[in-house]
Amino acid sequence: MQTANIQFLSTLIYLGLIFASVIISVIGSMAMISFLARKKIDVKEEIVCNRNVGMALVLGSFTWTIGRMCFQSIKPIMNIWYDRFASGFTFKPLVSFFVGIVGSLLAAIFIGAVTVYFSIKILTVITKDINEWEEMKRGNVAVGIVISITVIVAGIFFESIVSYIVMRIFDKIYAT
Repeated sequence: MQTANIQFLSTLIYLGLIFASVIISVIGSMAMISFLARKKIDVKEEIVCNRNVGMALVLGSFTWTIGRMCFQSIKPIMNIWYDRFASGFTFKPLVSFFVGIVGSLLAAIFIGAVTVYFSIKILTVITKDINEWEEMKRGNVAVGIVISITVIVAGIFFESIVSYIVMRIFDKIYAT
């Protein structure tokens, strides 16, 4: 394959991975809020109908955290893509590459969800006198800000782990 075609294909793959990450992040974040709130909160209704700013902040922080985890998996994937396939490729390495993409994104989603879950659980232990989700449902923006910052800070700490795990996944795939 010519260099121009590989660059075009690489750009399409990169954009596809980013688009998939955005979709996964938003859907995963909404599911995570419903799970953590024990299905007592309809995220779309709270944000759209009730104009709940605190809930929007929490959804945004969950989406940002899971999205960053996915993005941290995309960077090493694309570096490997350029290193391995810039001069051309065959079918077998291409299939293993796409298997690695799926494994890496699943690892990123899992780590992002675990990060969000444990950061919220730690916050609820620290603030045991406050029912955060009831406060969120009442529109308490201050609680939304605290939850959001807690999730974002935890995400910043754990996002570097994702790159390391992705590299290990790809090492295992290409070692075989």
